[in-house]
Amino acid sequence: MKKILVAINIEKNADRLIAKAEEIAQAFGSKIWILHVSEPDPDDYLGLEAGPQYAQDKRVENRKKEGELVKRMAENLRQKNIEAEAVQLKGSTVKMIKKEVQNINADLLIAGHHKKNFFYDMFVGSIKQELIDDLDVPVLLVPVKHRS
Repeated sequence: MKKILVAINIEKNADRLIAKAEEIAQAFGSKIWILHVSEPDPDDYLGLEAGPQYAQDKRVENRKKEGELVKRMAENLRQKNIEAEAVQLKGSTVKMIKKEVQNINADLLIAGHHKKNFFYDMFVGSIKQELIDDLDVPVLLVPVKHRS
């Protein structure tokens, strides 16, 4: 397990996922990639407008803050002598995670697991299930609590 990809949502328990990746990386001498997927721009979809300028500016500002935070997380790991890189992509979460797993040839994917009810998964779907079904690498789901 030399290449670990950690898929984080900036505001939701990233610290817990990073800690688990750090634990594994120390045991196996692994490198960690910290991935945050930002929401796509509306104009990335055919026929949709990007919205008013202030909304576009806010998205850009948020992405910049998220990118800086992911870079700091990677730097914190490097200060502990763990190889780490920050990756920020925009688009469909599942699609971007799959793409990055392939790009780095990951040995392990670490992601958070929020307990949802049956109806939520039935109507909204389960990103976790889609990743597990489609990837050829082990997926470690770390239980995390939902933050409002």
